[in-house]
Amino acid sequence: MTDSTRTAIITGANSGLGLHCARSLLAADPSSHVVLAVRDPARGAAAVQRFGAPQRCTIMQLDLASLRSVRGFIDDERAAELPPIHTVVCNAAVQMVSGAHTTADGYEMTFGVNHLGHFALVCGLLDTLTAPARIVVVSSGTHDPAKFTGMPHPHSTSAADLAHPPGELTAEEGRRRYTTSKLCNLLFTYELDRRMQHGAQGVTVNAFDPGMMPGSGLARDYPPLQRFAWRYVLPALRFLPGVNSTHTSGRYSPPWQPTRASTV
Repeated sequence: MTDSTRTAIITGANSGLGLHCARSLLAADPSSHVVLAVRDPARGAAAVQRFGAPQRCTIMQLDLASLRSVRGFIDDERAAELPPIHTVVCNAAVQMVSGAHTTADGYEMTFGVNHLGHFALVCGLLDTLTAPARIVVVSSGTHDPAKFTGMPHPHSTSAADLAHPPGELTAEEGRRRYTTSKLCNLLFTYELDRRMQHGAQGVTVNAFDPGMMPGSGLARDYPPLQRFAWRYVLPALRFLPGVNSTHTSGRYSPPWQPTRASTV
């Protein structure tokens, strides 16, 4: 136990946007203790070393592609002697384009990780939050067909179709499943915000659009040439509006920012 008085849980906090969000939170709020909810605890430990504040960090294993792992994480958090939870940042995401992948429960991977895993996590933690609390859901402007993002428009028919999509996966369809999962993130944010009476119950729910972040790990399932461009070529476009580094977006994702559920 440290002198911290509040806990923030950040999924995918060992790299990319989640790592920089955790770092910004630790630097800006000395009262915060950060739980790095990560699939690989070893990578989480490496991230904590980079933060330089090990006494204010806890690494907890969480695989969003397994609802059993989500339930285990919730149980572990309840049993841990940590400061009260005031913040949950739903950040981790995948984008699968190189063949069909399913979660441990048999659901399509992008939908299962980006939406369903976070949905189960937040619902399981709701009664442990201490007001004033905030839930931040990292969505994306790619959910909006009115925006030109270079990504295919989302297509949502039913939860059953998203969990078990018909047809074969192409690269285009994989990218569409990603934008659709980001739409699910936003709809979840709006509905949860409504149920929390728009903050009247002491829980504020926000969606956050980090912009396009070339160099992040989101393109790790892309073919080699596209991964190279994502990592080394596209970062040169950061002078354009809406194109950010993970460091820049991470500075604006911490939960003290005065955003609203309509951010995206």
